[in-house]
Amino acid sequence: MINRITFLFIFALLCGCDKPAQPAVLDHPPERIISLAPNITETLYALGLGDKLVGNTPHCTYPEAAREVQKVGSFGSFSYETIVSLKPDLVILHKEYEAEKARLKSLNFPTLETGSYFIADILEGIQRIGAACNVQERADKLIGQLERRITQLQSAHLNPPRVLITFGSASDGPIQAFGSACLHNELLEIAGGKNVIEGELPFATLSREAILRLNPDIIIVLAPELKNPDAASKQWEKFTSVNAVQHHRIHILTADYTCIPGPRFLRTLEDFAKIIRQND
Repeated sequence: MINRITFLFIFALLCGCDKPAQPAVLDHPPERIISLAPNITETLYALGLGDKLVGNTPHCTYPEAAREVQKVGSFGSFSYETIVSLKPDLVILHKEYEAEKARLKSLNFPTLETGSYFIADILEGIQRIGAACNVQERADKLIGQLERRITQLQSAHLNPPRVLITFGSASDGPIQAFGSACLHNELLEIAGGKNVIEGELPFATLSREAILRLNPDIIIVLAPELKNPDAASKQWEKFTSVNAVQHHRIHILTADYTCIPGPRFLRTLEDFAKIIRQND
């Protein structure tokens, strides 16, 4: 239901979340930028810096222009030969990419680290990229737009529905679900829902028995680019005693942005808010 590359990307973001991002020290605004993650690429385009992007990953597919940029490999298998050939004056990557940072440092390439664990991390990343690339005014404007929309979507419920957010298949074996210490939980709470996964965990691996015990009112499945959402929904029918199944409250979200912690997180928030409203 979610491909292995996407899972590894999510897992990488969920690890090492307490490490502070380090500032980039640049003599001048960069003219040749490489992005090592989709959300970073989307941030660059949102700030009007797409024309300075000379390298990104195969998973950087938004906006459409990002598909045409030279690819430098994926998380865990970046091509440093390609990176060197592109002669970047700034490489932007996640702060969790320790091995990559060390290798880039050895090659004398300036780097800028960003976070993506919570909304505050995303907004800080926009601000940091804006400052490093001399587009602070654009960054401030984008942050203001995002914050205003968050406020508009803020919803409170006396009895919020209990929601399970998964990014794994219900067909076989354990199910991967987002816990309380992550971006998707934050979006869910803003939308007016309550995560059934408690405790300070970014994600949890759930057995069939755990699903039955948690008994969510709503199940949201994040399945980027899934071709057959109806079949995915039917996989949950075996959980006949679960409230969400009994009341047909299984929602499959297949948009590519659902697992990308960039500026389009607002779309995921809007999706969550719509789901909560539908089930009031």
